[in-house]
Amino acid sequence: KGMKKFIALFSFLVLCFSVFAQENCNHFNARHTPAWFREGVSYQIMPRCFSEEGTLKGAEKHLERLVDLGISVVYLIPVNVADTDMDKSKWSPRQLASGFNDPRNPYRAGDYFTVDPEYGTDQDLKDFVNKAHSLGLKVFLDLVFAHCGPGAEVIKSHPEYFLYKENGEMELTRWNFPRFDMNYIGTRRYFKTVMNYYLSHYNVDGFRCDVAHRIPISFWEEARVEAEAIKPDVVIVAESSRPYDMRYAFDAEYNWSIARYAMRPILDKDPKFADKGGMAYVRAQHIKNASVRPKGALHWNMTENHDFATDDFENRQEKRLGNACCELQLAFSFAIDGVPFLFNGQEIAHEKRVSLFGHKDCWIDWKNDSTTDVAKDRTAKIKAWAKMRKEQKALSYGATEWIDNDKPVEVLSFKRTLEGANDVLFVGNFSDKEIKVKLADGTKYTLAPWAYIFEPQKKK
Repeated sequence: KGMKKFIALFSFLVLCFSVFAQENCNHFNARHTPAWFREGVSYQIMPRCFSEEGTLKGAEKHLERLVDLGISVVYLIPVNVADTDMDKSKWSPRQLASGFNDPRNPYRAGDYFTVDPEYGTDQDLKDFVNKAHSLGLKVFLDLVFAHCGPGAEVIKSHPEYFLYKENGEMELTRWNFPRFDMNYIGTRRYFKTVMNYYLSHYNVDGFRCDVAHRIPISFWEEARVEAEAIKPDVVIVAESSRPYDMRYAFDAEYNWSIARYAMRPILDKDPKFADKGGMAYVRAQHIKNASVRPKGALHWNMTENHDFATDDFENRQEKRLGNACCELQLAFSFAIDGVPFLFNGQEIAHEKRVSLFGHKDCWIDWKNDSTTDVAKDRTAKIKAWAKMRKEQKALSYGATEWIDNDKPVEVLSFKRTLEGANDVLFVGNFSDKEIKVKLADGTKYTLAPWAYIFEPQKKK
């Protein structure tokens, strides 16, 4: 009896240590990430809304413009066949709320191995990748492995790949989608095959992994080994906030803790964040992230993406917060450590509705929307930041050193530092009022509403 108690206690202590080791990884280094990603600027394309055609061929026409903008990586949301089941009880709540009577949700897969005819053909995707590569661009695809559509081909061919309740019904995710059993060896083998197929058949360069945290890290670590055997410099990014993701499996993670759970609700004046301390809270979240993640871990720094834009309906961030506030956020995303991420249309301050679930009346009218003074100014700013990122190595490899100031609720101030390189200073007024701010070194600035300083500092 005493031995059993000892074994139980020992097992409990091992479990506690394991959990602590996973949740606090700062004593490890993050995996090495290829320079082409770490030094680059990423751009998400939602094909339905990116061009009037809503196709891969339509998107391909814009690749040269993206290169001119300073983009180095283009990321496509899922373009594989989507489920066409019209039973609305099997649609996600947000799909129902969208008002579009289209069953094809890009994140509700019907077939993982074929391009959806809505976007074109398998050859069209190959052509898109080849064109991108000819221009020096890298291409990411989206991996949606936690769930699929109720009519997906894999349900018919491999029902054993899914989780079931005691009554025999399929387990569903909170989006009403069938949930894969990612601990089953057959399921894991299937999705490694999907991943390897995209690398070999389409010659893509990397992946964004949907709700990666809902899948065991062991799967991603195993899948990475196989992916690297096909493409040694493959880059894999997690939609996740697990501290241990970037030890072995992932090159970067979403900056959810800043973008979704700090910056956006504070700027939107969410009552739940009224007493958080404004920008001091954003700074604290950044410091907290760094304290528990592997050293050198990267964030994909976004201010908008397909989720944000879809859920905003007509009240897009550019509309409700204004151009100056959105420009400030974008400048911050280029200045802070990580990799900048642009969503389709941000370079022209696009504020009209776009949606995952509809194409009609939701596409960007590039011919007209890109010719306004605001659009031209935003494009010029992003070009300048992308150029600065190439020239100032501190932005890709430097540390973030926070600078205290006397207006911590409204102002974020820090510099990026790297031995042998210029420092890069950022000071931003995240308020709709003029602010007179004094930094810890005594430097004083008067900043108009939403104004910022983002510039290299010449070495003395």
